[in-house]
Amino acid sequence: MILRDSLVGLRHEAAARFDRWLGDAPGLAPPGFLPTAYQARRLGMMLAILDILQGPGGGGVTSHDVARLIIYPRLSVGRGAEWKSSSERRRTQRLIEEARALMQGGYRALLAGPAGRQKLP
Repeated sequence: MILRDSLVGLRHEAAARFDRWLGDAPGLAPPGFLPTAYQARRLGMMLAILDILQGPGGGGVTSHDVARLIIYPRLSVGRGAEWKSSSERRRTQRLIEEARALMQGGYRALLAGPAGRQKLP
């Protein structure tokens, strides 16, 4: 059953691709259906952020921890005033917000194709 809404065409294409995959003939994805390499890396990073925030012991994880472990693993991110005024902190906070937005339903925008992949609300 495919829901008839503004995304019915995309849902139909996804169902058809799934059916071809079941028959061992996946075919090519339509243009813009797959994320770019940059988008895929960013989505992977946001999933890693959610894993660390939602995982065991995630309640005590700070944005500094997220930056040090996931976003800037090879960079010595400062502490105190240095960290609070850094562009790394601001980027980390933006990525955490975007990751949480994806988790709370924003992932559906990914299914809408290129038009839905604009900046999440």
